[in-house]
Amino acid sequence: MKTNLFKFFCVAFMSAALISCTSTTTSKLISIEDYTFASTGEGDQLVIVDDPAVFKRGDAVHLVLQNVGPFKKGDDGLNWFDLDMEIIGPDEVTLLSKTGLLGEAGHVALVNDMAKSPYATCSTSDLAPGKYKFKLTIYDRIGKGKATQNAFFTLEDIL
Repeated sequence: MKTNLFKFFCVAFMSAALISCTSTTTSKLISIEDYTFASTGEGDQLVIVDDPAVFKRGDAVHLVLQNVGPFKKGDDGLNWFDLDMEIIGPDEVTLLSKTGLLGEAGHVALVNDMAKSPYATCSTSDLAPGKYKFKLTIYDRIGKGKATQNAFFTLEDIL
């Protein structure tokens, strides 16, 4: 009797889990295909930086995510995503933390519900030379899913 009761609860739990999984929004499984660092080139164009990412003090460091999503559409037919960023120093202390970088600018129609190359930028003028962690979290403001990318860059002094 106890075995049958246990099996019944296991089946009921598994069924509830499956039902809840199928009712979640597609954005619960946001994925980041890849990422790269970039610097600022002529005309404010982003220029890909080779790996390992090394920048000079004073450079703008851009962390570019590639092919992120899918994001859920709202009732207005638009997607809405946003970015939070953190810069963690060589001593593991958070030096910079910004949330909601995009705001209303992230309320857009995305092709196939995917963000092709969202990015965040860090100014390095006030940072000492060393190895830094750039943490970028992208999240769906409609579907509530999120994904985080951690990437490291080295900052050298200007000679």
